Amino acid sequence: MMELVAAPKCLLLSPPLYQRADDHLFPHAKVCESGSPKLISSFSDMCSLHCIACYACQRDFMSSRSRLVRADIFRDDPCVSTCKIWRKSVFLEQCTTNCTITLKNVKSLRVRRLGLFLCDFECTRHCVSLKDHVDGDIDSKFIMNYGGNFVNQGGTNRKRHGDFRVSEAAKMDPSSWNLLIKEYTKKGLHEDGIRVFMEMMDLGVLPDKYTLPCVIQAFTCCQNLRLGRQIHGYVLKMGAGSDIFVNNSLLAMYCKCSSMKNASNVFKGMPKRDVVSFNTLIAGFDESGKPLEALGMLNVMYLGGVKPNLLTCLAALSACASYKLLIHGREIHAFALRNGFVNNEFLTSATIHMYMKCGNWCTAERVFCADSLKNVVSYNIMMSGYVDNRCAMKAMMLFFEMLMHGIEPDSATMVALVASCSELLDLELGRQIHSQVVKHGMHTLKEIETSLIDMYCKCGKAEIGLHLFEKSPNKNLVMWGCIIEGCAQSGQGYKSLDLLRKLHLSGGRADLLAILSGLRVCSSLKHRYFGIELHGFSIKMAYESDVFIGGALTDMYSKCGDIDAARKVFLRLPMKDVISWNAIIAGSLQNGDAELALKCFWDMQAENVSANSVTIACVLAACSHLSLLFYCQQIHGYVLRNGLDSNVLVCNSLISSFARCGGIQHAWAVFRNMPSKDDTSWNSMLLGFGMHGLTDRSLDLFRKMKESGVKPNHTTFAAILSSCSHAGRVEEGWKHFESMKDYGLTPMVEHYTCMVDLLGRAGWLKQAVDLIRQMPSEPDPVVWGSLLGSCKVHRDDNLANYVANRLFELDSENVGYHVLLSNIYADFGRWEAVNSIRAHAKEVGLKKKPGCSWIEVGNEVHVFTAKDRSHCQLEEIYSVINSLTENMKSVGYLPQMQ
Repeated sequence: MMELVAAPKCLLLSPPLYQRADDHLFPHAKVCESGSPKLISSFSDMCSLHCIACYACQRDFMSSRSRLVRADIFRDDPCVSTCKIWRKSVFLEQCTTNCTITLKNVKSLRVRRLGLFLCDFECTRHCVSLKDHVDGDIDSKFIMNYGGNFVNQGGTNRKRHGDFRVSEAAKMDPSSWNLLIKEYTKKGLHEDGIRVFMEMMDLGVLPDKYTLPCVIQAFTCCQNLRLGRQIHGYVLKMGAGSDIFVNNSLLAMYCKCSSMKNASNVFKGMPKRDVVSFNTLIAGFDESGKPLEALGMLNVMYLGGVKPNLLTCLAALSACASYKLLIHGREIHAFALRNGFVNNEFLTSATIHMYMKCGNWCTAERVFCADSLKNVVSYNIMMSGYVDNRCAMKAMMLFFEMLMHGIEPDSATMVALVASCSELLDLELGRQIHSQVVKHGMHTLKEIETSLIDMYCKCGKAEIGLHLFEKSPNKNLVMWGCIIEGCAQSGQGYKSLDLLRKLHLSGGRADLLAILSGLRVCSSLKHRYFGIELHGFSIKMAYESDVFIGGALTDMYSKCGDIDAARKVFLRLPMKDVISWNAIIAGSLQNGDAELALKCFWDMQAENVSANSVTIACVLAACSHLSLLFYCQQIHGYVLRNGLDSNVLVCNSLISSFARCGGIQHAWAVFRNMPSKDDTSWNSMLLGFGMHGLTDRSLDLFRKMKESGVKPNHTTFAAILSSCSHAGRVEEGWKHFESMKDYGLTPMVEHYTCMVDLLGRAGWLKQAVDLIRQMPSEPDPVVWGSLLGSCKVHRDDNLANYVANRLFELDSENVGYHVLLSNIYADFGRWEAVNSIRAHAKEVGLKKKPGCSWIEVGNEVHVFTAKDRSHCQLEEIYSVINSLTENMKSVGYLPQMQ
């Protein structure tokens, strides 16, 4: 056993006391057992002199002959360090006598509690070491013991590793340094491990093949790309670029820093690659959001003769799950089965996760049922997958099965259960799960609090979600975003914006999801001012180029009526997806520019962006607005080519557009071929038949609708009453109006409007007025306007005057009603009243929009506006009009002057 010489005890009469005056230290005398006082006149002297006594030989040792091993340092002042050597300190000294102590005795003397001695004054250091002749093995053991305990203490001396020294013979041996670097990295003190390496370099100790992987691992944990490139340069300088272990460490470092370009370059330059190299790069591509590259690397690995192992399969399955590559996922699953990776719980969980992410929950069920090593993780993956695939009830049933097998739920289980309640919109079940969460003591966990807030908001109890949020001590950006989105979805838009303001005032920075929620609220509330604020904030946060933010901004400006700003935002987007295109198409249509909406759709096709059902619905609405039957037919062809003809939304839009454009037979063909119909499908077809005066077919379809089990709603009866109105079937209209109560429906304003129009067209003006007076709510201008039109048809000027007065009280700025009343008075020759109405309209600034019409010739739309002479074929058009006028006069036509 190697022996170490030391004094077993050193008694100090008292701890050295210092007082500070004029920035100088004045120490008292320090007395040793031998009785020789050693006066220290300055702080630097204290750093260089140590009065140590050996009981065995009664000798004093000056610092020039001693090796201090333990000293406790407390830095009371940032400028001057005060050394306090405590009464029971243990010192190891080399003595010329036979006073010895073994390594076992050193441990008994609490060497493992060794501190570090560092004096920052004048950059003076006192280094600690063991006896010079201790060999490297004992030094390494001491370092491991010392390093582990020192790191665990984690006190004020954490960064004092630079003062630790091994013996002269061993400090040039890199293995001791490797162990210390590895110990620091293992304990999570990566920067300290790097500092040890730098000091190793300062001493001129050359690293061996084990040093660089340890150091690169420390750099990897720091995730600092700049430092990583520096260590890579050092590796190349040392000529270690061909070592496979070093290269694998470099690969892991670059992948951890998400620098896949550098990782790929390292991989390409490797003279030899093993399965670790491929696994590292595959996992790196997957974690960096590049699953296709990860699978491409798997193919290179297989073709290169390197056999994938279990970790390869795990990384590849994760990549397939990220990109929903079901076919490749099945191939990897089959490979794992062929190579005997069947009974591995990690592989089973990864396989289930992949199938669930790809939407193939049936296969995931089979894998799960065949698993003999079911645990809480596999159950959690199954339940989360069920929720993602909208099978929330299956998730609940699986939870009960889990309890029957005696498996205790964890926090992930509870999150999946709460998400199931959110999907089912089952508040009572959600409350029960909440009680179980509290019972298991999980209610303070962030992820569970967030899921509970989301559940209550989705179930219409946003006030409970707000209460949980305000009471939570764990508020983070995810929770803020959840409550902001929850309030927005539950109709509390202003509260959502208020929370967004509070987040900003509290010092937090809204993330992308919170800004998206705020922009959606601004769109629904048409709150342009706050939307502009969010736009400015998104620019500061560099979110403006994000495709989701760009689409939300486009939609917000469109809903607020600023289509020019919406177009500017849209055109600045570096990448436009289908959502962005939908926003600008819908915005153009909402702002009355159907032609621009169609142009945007053609531009979208030119950029090879595939349309979805929302796009088709918006474009068909634009076609119906312009009455472009030919374009509707083109869109129908596009729908058939792209397999969208089974989509209910698309089919409903086609029925409505064809009906509005005059193609009722096309509408009927689409309706008849629909694989499944909802109430909107039936209502659209009923409206189309009524619009074309096909009342009998409309009523017959209504009868078939009831026979098929579809319950009529308010829109259904509005279509039926409108159809009866166009056909003048008063009695049948009354019958259906009265039958609404049989279906639990209360007539609304639009139903009264249809009935007033029906009675007015039939000349039952008195009954129409009585019906208006019986309305449970205040009649709107549309009801009175319908009656005013009937007064003109049946030439009742007295009732027209009464109706007009009521109209002007409700809507005095509608120029159409003024023109209609003026025409009624003109029919009766009341020109003074006509002039009075026109003068009043001119006085308040009302102007009638010029009449506009358009026709489609040769797939080109020609627009004509009253008094507009800008058409390129103006002369030919007026020549034909004059010829037709002369022909009409020649057969006896006289224009109606009343």
